[in-house]
Amino acid sequence: MTLLATALALACALIFAVSTSVQHQAAESAPASASGPFGLVRYLLRRPSWLVGQLLALLGFAVHAAALHYGPIALVQPIVISGIVFAVPVRAAISRRLPSRPEIQAVALTALGLAVFLVASDPTPGERAGLGVGPVTLTVLGVAIAVAAGLAARLGHRPRRTAFFLGVASGVLFGLVAGLLKMALQELADGGVVRLLTVWPTWALVVVGGAGVLGNQLAYRADRLSASMPVLNIVDGLVALAFGYIIFAEVPRHTPAYLGVEIVALCCVAVGLWLLARVEDEERIPELPRLRVRD
Repeated sequence: MTLLATALALACALIFAVSTSVQHQAAESAPASASGPFGLVRYLLRRPSWLVGQLLALLGFAVHAAALHYGPIALVQPIVISGIVFAVPVRAAISRRLPSRPEIQAVALTALGLAVFLVASDPTPGERAGLGVGPVTLTVLGVAIAVAAGLAARLGHRPRRTAFFLGVASGVLFGLVAGLLKMALQELADGGVVRLLTVWPTWALVVVGGAGVLGNQLAYRADRLSASMPVLNIVDGLVALAFGYIIFAEVPRHTPAYLGVEIVALCCVAVGLWLLARVEDEERIPELPRLRVRD
């Protein structure tokens, strides 16, 4: 089961990497007239490339669900959030060029950090989660943090600050999505579709997931990818790991030595993601005027 969950998580990461690249390109090229959440959504709905990105995201969501069905959040989510490393060979293949040295170094650092973290943490399989006070409290707390980050983004007058806080908000929501999705899958397995449609995690998943997607698009629009993507993925992973630990009792190795290794490995993943975003920003800068004029 663990091997299958790992394979599905890797497939999900690849799909999300392609989907994210397509969505970001569409969102960053939106004209100034497409202001506010609803204006941006109306514009994006008329962009075929963005719609393709959404279809890929739905496919990735289905694969993500399958991975969570067969494996613990603590195994699946760190693999999923590192999916941006797959964007490097994809972009290189499309443009018919070899990846640059900074790209290769960033990918190597991220992949190494992820591999070390997964080996060091080796979480327990966990147990079935109930629908009581624990998950409700954690979900409400996560939503409150996301709302606070969203308000901080609105109060900020600098694009980079706005994108950062939108990335924090989206990361919290996407981390909750992983936990809520796993809970919903448990209810589906126990009672079928009828049970699935009558429990709160299903509807919380719809609302939280939709808010996360919208916040993500606004972050893409606000500033360069490096302002929001690294913090989004790290917060996503930390919230998902907390959900797995608190709600599903997925306990990682936690001796001082192993905890030290896990923290260093996560820091390597964070730095690698930031370096990858920086490289992508540098590649996109010459393209921005051309993209905006065409729109």
